Amino acid sequence: MERAALLRSLSYSTFSFVPRAKFSSSSVAVARRNHHRLINNLTRRSLLRGDSRLHLSLSSYSLQFNKHFSSLSPRAVASPSTPSSPEGAEVSNEVAEKLGFEKVSEEFIGECKSKAVLFKHKKTGAEVMSVSNDDENKVFGIVFRTPPKYPLKEQFVELLKGSLNTFLNAFTYPDRTCYPVASTNTKDFYNLVDVYLDAVFFPKCVEDFQTFQQEGWHFELDNPSEDITYKGVVFNEMKGVYSQPDNILGRAAQQALFPDNAYGVDSGGDPKVIPKLTFEEFKQVQPPNESIVEKQKLFSEPIRIIEKYPAGDAGDIKKKNMVCLNWLLSDKPLDLETELALGFLDHLMLRTPASPLRKILLESGLGDAIVGGGIEDELLQPQFSIGLKNVSEDDTQKVEELIMDTLKKLADEGIF
Repeated sequence: MERAALLRSLSYSTFSFVPRAKFSSSSVAVARRNHHRLINNLTRRSLLRGDSRLHLSLSSYSLQFNKHFSSLSPRAVASPSTPSSPEGAEVSNEVAEKLGFEKVSEEFIGECKSKAVLFKHKKTGAEVMSVSNDDENKVFGIVFRTPPKYPLKEQFVELLKGSLNTFLNAFTYPDRTCYPVASTNTKDFYNLVDVYLDAVFFPKCVEDFQTFQQEGWHFELDNPSEDITYKGVVFNEMKGVYSQPDNILGRAAQQALFPDNAYGVDSGGDPKVIPKLTFEEFKQVQPPNESIVEKQKLFSEPIRIIEKYPAGDAGDIKKKNMVCLNWLLSDKPLDLETELALGFLDHLMLRTPASPLRKILLESGLGDAIVGGGIEDELLQPQFSIGLKNVSEDDTQKVEELIMDTLKKLADEGIF
């Protein structure tokens, strides 16, 4: 029985990170928004691309679903009674007190047969989650609210070459960045944790201008006869992201759905804005410690947005439009049963070759492939997106109508 610890938040910090505002672009649209009921009033957005332009269209519809999911049985999600943990597997209250922590809560998680105890540091407010079970794999993770993507590349490379890790990586989301690492060897595990903590709390990029240039951006000139160019790890990565039509579509849709909170800006950085960040600005900005993202109010009426994207020279540019309808489904996070029900519904409608919404769109001849990710619930508020790519300029409205008509039919008659 081993313990896995998760450092969840800090009440203060003394290090600096890149400000999100410096790595973001303005939201593409703002509209008056009021709360709507999830099913009775759906806000619709469609994103049309073509002639190197990207179009987003929204209009209002009301759907009445006659087919309902029955409530999930409480027994399906209930946890079994808490068993006693093996000796030596838990962090005792005495040890926590000596280290300056107090126990906040304790819970047994039946799905993974683990006991979770939340501790809070009395002076700093730092929270530590200790999870004990019979898995020999030792796991540690530290989570912050969306710091910039400036990993210390050399340390990661060295750890990959010389450690016994079973997992070593980092993930950036629009509202958080996670640094998980795992190993089955106890000594190696704590060594990995030590390196991770050192990299997080003492990043060289805020002290070393050359590291900032390498990871962020810098000027580069390979040949005196050529033009000076911008280079940098993050700059090059985001430049690639901004050159992919599907990514441009997804980003424009998200920014349009969330114009008033953190999801409406690009946490990875806009290549047009990244070179404006100076080293002095980078050093002076500290990340916020709160783990709260403001909720986006629902739209009072639909909006249509048009954006450009690099369509390329091959083929007829008038047949390269992309149409996507997007809904912000709720003004708050979903409860577990609703989230599971929507996940099942999303799978039935889109995730198999026989799924009706997918099949009808592909067989319509209006486009070549599906765009939009269906249900997306990784953010604070869930969203639903669906559309087609390679649509003729004359058929963009037909795609909107086909999607809405199909959803109404499925709501009235059921899926199968």
